[in-house]
Amino acid sequence: MTTPQQADLVLALDSGSQSSRALLFDASGAVLSKGQHAHQPMKHPEEGAVEQDPQDIRSCLFRSVADCLASWGGDVGRIRAAAMTTQRNTILAADGQGTPLSDAVSWLDRRAASSSSEPSRALRLAWRVLGDESLLPRLLSKSVPRQWRERRPGLLRDARWVVPLEAWLNHQLCGEMAMAPGGMVGVWPADQKARAWEKGGPIYKLLAFEARWLARIVEAGQLIGTVTEAAAAETGLPAGLPIYACGGDKQAEALGAGVRLGQRGVAQVSLGTASSVSTPWPKATASMSYKWLTMASCEPGSWHLEYMVYRGMWTAAWFARQLAQDLVPLAAERGLPVEALLCEEAAAVPAGSDGVMTWPRWSPSLQNPSETGTVTGLKETHTRGHLFRSLLEGIAFDLRRGLETLEAATGQPVHEIRVGGGGSRSDVVVSILTDVLGRPLLRPQSEELAARGAALVAAAGSGLHGSLDAAVAAMVPPAPRMLPDEGRKRACDRMYREVFLPGLDDLAQVLKAMARLA
Repeated sequence: MTTPQQADLVLALDSGSQSSRALLFDASGAVLSKGQHAHQPMKHPEEGAVEQDPQDIRSCLFRSVADCLASWGGDVGRIRAAAMTTQRNTILAADGQGTPLSDAVSWLDRRAASSSSEPSRALRLAWRVLGDESLLPRLLSKSVPRQWRERRPGLLRDARWVVPLEAWLNHQLCGEMAMAPGGMVGVWPADQKARAWEKGGPIYKLLAFEARWLARIVEAGQLIGTVTEAAAAETGLPAGLPIYACGGDKQAEALGAGVRLGQRGVAQVSLGTASSVSTPWPKATASMSYKWLTMASCEPGSWHLEYMVYRGMWTAAWFARQLAQDLVPLAAERGLPVEALLCEEAAAVPAGSDGVMTWPRWSPSLQNPSETGTVTGLKETHTRGHLFRSLLEGIAFDLRRGLETLEAATGQPVHEIRVGGGGSRSDVVVSILTDVLGRPLLRPQSEELAARGAALVAAAGSGLHGSLDAAVAAMVPPAPRMLPDEGRKRACDRMYREVFLPGLDDLAQVLKAMARLA
């Protein structure tokens, strides 16, 4: 029988937008086994709607755990603890037993509540004075309960819980509707400074939330609960296994790359479905214009300031689906994703894409709701490779803009970037990012950084390592260092400063006019 002293492994759970994964780590950070299942395609029941079946996500997560354990084949008594990180700001309503009352509304969803649905006459008047395009009305309109109040009022009447996916999955594992502070991302009644829900006040009425719907907040690294008998029977995990609070996938990814508070001048870039650049900060510094987001990190006393490109590498997958179906047979023959073949085409194109520029705003920023994805500079000599490289450069340009925004906000120059996410698997994507950012870049050998971050939280919380410092030192391996190519860096710098940045302002008026005509 395995004794507590022999429990020397931790399980990391990572449920993202596209798939759920389970990875088993030893105390040195080595991955012993992995299970992964892709989620069903996202649903689009109406214009702007993006929804997912929470039961499918749960099934994928539980099957991933079972596959991970089966692939490993060892004594599950050696697993000391687990922690989970998830996609952020995906929300669902559930009844008192935790049964979902609807599909989960994805963070990619673009729907909004109309100002006319506001029951308060005074607030309706205030919205008319401010205008629907003003930042405050647009933020409030993104509250999912406000939208449900307008479209599906019966859902709120039946709801016991209105929670992020993270809290609901924890409930499925250990019977506790609970989450880490880092899961409070999006339009919620959240007090980021206190790392807790707001205690009361008008914010609940403005957002159409009720305090009784909200999940319990458990500080990162603290115990949420233990695996139930029912979850153990489905997954193969031992009943009673401790589950520790971790938080959102972007924060976990930064931790998995070793990016933590106290490292001056280090930032994290995530090349995921949503791409982002973030830096740890010792206080919850808010941007009143929402140029960046502020959220709790995966360790107490630390926050992340994050600039988001809402559909970052998602646009690369979109490009592959819409413009590269002819590559599907060759990709299958070579055992590669279509995007990898597109990267080969892009690699044959010089930096700057021979004058093609893409602004990758397939989802608009909060500041400019009329933004759309825009491409300019096309000539008859350009190819699909030019378009794809331009898209990758556009994502990198937007991330550079975000990096400079965070540097200005903190007064702290960044001298080193660490990169993760699915896009970091591509040499071409990472090379473009390095040249555009113009700074040294560390590329960890595994793109599963969010899972590694969850493993670090479980290792420190359960005492496998004496502290998070010790866990990071033992479980985060050194990463190869990349430097920009000086010639490509100069070309990208000119495109960024002379075209991308001024183009954002110039396009704003054109796109507003297009929106009025739509």
